[in-house]
Amino acid sequence: KLLEYSMPQTIMSNKLLSIVLAMFLTSIVTIPLNSAATESLDDEVLFIGIDTQSGQLFDEFINITGQSDIAASELIWALSNIIPFNTDSTDESDIISSSTFTEVTVYNDVYYWELSIPVGDLNCTCEFSISAPNFPAIDVDSIIVFAGQYNHFPVLNYQPNFQNNDDVNSEFLLYEVVIPEMSELSISDFSDGLIFRADICQYGGSSCVSKTYEVSLNHSIQNDNIFVIEINQPFLGLDDGNWYFQLFLRDSFLRFSNVDHQFLTFDTTPPQIEILGASAGNEMDKEVFAVNVDDGYDSSLVALTWTIAEPSGIIRGLITDEFLSNSSVEIEFNQSGVWNISVLAMDSVGHFTKQYHEIDIKNVAPEISLRVSANESANIDRLVVSTGQSWFVDASMTQDTSNDKENLVFQWIIDGKTIHIGANLTNEYFDQPGNYVVTLEVTDNDGLSTQSSIEVVIQSVDDSKSDRISAMLVLFCVVLIGLSIVLLLKFSKNENSFNLPKWGK
Repeated sequence: KLLEYSMPQTIMSNKLLSIVLAMFLTSIVTIPLNSAATESLDDEVLFIGIDTQSGQLFDEFINITGQSDIAASELIWALSNIIPFNTDSTDESDIISSSTFTEVTVYNDVYYWELSIPVGDLNCTCEFSISAPNFPAIDVDSIIVFAGQYNHFPVLNYQPNFQNNDDVNSEFLLYEVVIPEMSELSISDFSDGLIFRADICQYGGSSCVSKTYEVSLNHSIQNDNIFVIEINQPFLGLDDGNWYFQLFLRDSFLRFSNVDHQFLTFDTTPPQIEILGASAGNEMDKEVFAVNVDDGYDSSLVALTWTIAEPSGIIRGLITDEFLSNSSVEIEFNQSGVWNISVLAMDSVGHFTKQYHEIDIKNVAPEISLRVSANESANIDRLVVSTGQSWFVDASMTQDTSNDKENLVFQWIIDGKTIHIGANLTNEYFDQPGNYVVTLEVTDNDGLSTQSSIEVVIQSVDDSKSDRISAMLVLFCVVLIGLSIVLLLKFSKNENSFNLPKWGK
């Protein structure tokens, strides 16, 4: 019985172990697959799309459909007023906004949503938009809707154009024109009655700097309901500068559209630049250079690029310490020779000018400073020593610019022959007594030299003793003569003195 009982338990334990092992192996295989799937999902481009065509007229319900690969709970839709040109109101606030949809279905991880909004008493030309606030990288999608039967007008919808325009005198703007009767009329039925106009003024960066006036704009049809507006500078008589355009249209029913705001720059000439600063200087001088830029109008955007050509042939840009501002620099001239500073100025439309400025930098000669062991005074020109006496002449305090000082070459010369190279001259280079005129020539790494001479008198020991004896004899004679004069003066005084006789009674 015990055997009968234990055998089923063993079989069940083996089965349980097999199940656990199978689950473990499955999890090992599944985890990488799930990770890969998550990474693949993250790499996908998320989207929001409105399926309903723009420009539809809704009488009773505004019915809009769309789809996204973001959960509908993450989406927010809004219905906003569009303000026409001929009104004083600027209120474009939302009429209604919500994150609730009438119906949402999910298929293959795509959310298909439907929205039905009662029109009621609403009469508006509106923009319906949908966004995902938690996904800022996703663009907002929107369409134009006409709700109700009244107060409708055409809508200008700007279409960015990334094609280059070769005509420097003209700007071409693309607009989609949406009208309430779009479903009933073809483009040719309503295009002839459209007039494009704009209120314009010259702009100074924060406000108009000229009087605002209205102009008519030429237009053409590109395709479907896309219109091309030409802003021609000579035709409109616009000076070079920044211009503020408030564009609108009027249709054949005399209805004004909304206003689109554009800032356009017209620039037909390259900028003029002038480099201000020194044209000559000395090695290791620091000089400030500035640039005056004139592009013909205020608030022009001009980019400046500085380039420096050193005498050594190196061409480089600015280093951090040289940059003061976009229009000024400070340069330290650490080499002698001709430096060349160039400035490239490019305006916002691509016109450019390059200007050069040369600076002739002169090398600074070394300034010799001598010090001798027997005298701490500067400007030494004569040194008298004896044979065998230790002495030196030190020129290590010679001055030069910081970039040359470490590379100075010291040559000590007697009668045109170099006896030593180095900053210090010692007695080891003189083994015979005599008078020597020693010339020190110091040369920097630019080849500029400075010379200074010193007379070195070397006496023999006997000569030195004779000189000392002679000096003592001279001193003795001077003392003897002095004593003799003192005695003569004393005796002369005694001989001249006498006593007067006294007479008795």
